Amino acid sequence: MKKFFPYIVVIIVLAVAVVWFIKNQSKGTINEREGNFAVKDKNEISKIILTETDKQAIEISNANGLWMVNGKYAAREDMVESLLMVATRVTSLCPVPAAAHDNVIRELMTHHVRVEVFDKNNTLLKSYWVGGPTTDGQNTYMLLENDGQPASRPHLTYIPGFKGFLTPRFNADEETWRTRAVFNYREEEVKSLRVDYTTDEKKSFSITKISADSFIVSPANEKFRINDSYQQKYIRQYLRFYSSIYLEAFANDLPNRDSIIKTTPYCTITITEADSTVNTVKLFRMPVNKRSKMQFDANGNPMAYDIDHFFASLHHDKDLALVQYYTFGTLLRDYKDFFFKTSVTK
Repeated sequence: MKKFFPYIVVIIVLAVAVVWFIKNQSKGTINEREGNFAVKDKNEISKIILTETDKQAIEISNANGLWMVNGKYAAREDMVESLLMVATRVTSLCPVPAAAHDNVIRELMTHHVRVEVFDKNNTLLKSYWVGGPTTDGQNTYMLLENDGQPASRPHLTYIPGFKGFLTPRFNADEETWRTRAVFNYREEEVKSLRVDYTTDEKKSFSITKISADSFIVSPANEKFRINDSYQQKYIRQYLRFYSSIYLEAFANDLPNRDSIIKTTPYCTITITEADSTVNTVKLFRMPVNKRSKMQFDANGNPMAYDIDHFFASLHHDKDLALVQYYTFGTLLRDYKDFFFKTSVTK
């Protein structure tokens, strides 16, 4: 028996080693699988659905190269890029420590955004829950789903090279995701353009394309026609202003939204695109309010209107927005501005 004892010891040691290896290998594999949140290739992603705890949901999808919100509106490019970056780079730091596990799970059940990532064939690539930040604000609690079932442990996640939590990237509010672009045209996309000032018809004008690189400018009313030469460079420079005009925020939740839209606009800008689509934007003066920077004029008299902002109706009056004079001021030109400038004689 004694001569077999060393062999028995070796067998026992080997058995313990095998059990330890299998147990730890399995645990490591499970942890890796439960912490694998990222999609490897951004180009695989064709649709992302974000659903909040209260079931409010939005769908961000790629339609022929254009990202859309709920299939109705163009999406903000910056937010789409941010979401795709997170979807492809989110990394597990570690599983949530056992001592914090139950509290994190309870919080996730109460407040989370469920994220579903699909490819162009509508195949589900990833599904996970996004919770809130860790106490230091540097990581985000997430829980992966595998085969439709929640993983056994939530994880602390982060983006390599980025400091901060990721929850705000997964906002499920439709208006937050909608593009802020009002005018985003190249010169060749504009067939005609008209600017009408309601109370000052003399300033109103229209621009019409007559060839690839030639335009005519006309007064809104013939009695104000200027019999002089206008400059093509002034017209083309003006049209370039329409390449990047954005609103500050949507204002559809204002109680007096409908009454604002029904008032007489200060100015109406109408663009007819090359395919004859018409884009009309009406600008309304905004009464001075508690947020207005200028409350009084130079003489101490109360200001009637906010000098920094307009209300704007868009999309055939379906939307009301807040826009900055700083942005739209470049568009509010006068008919006479397109003619040769003469030097002032001293």
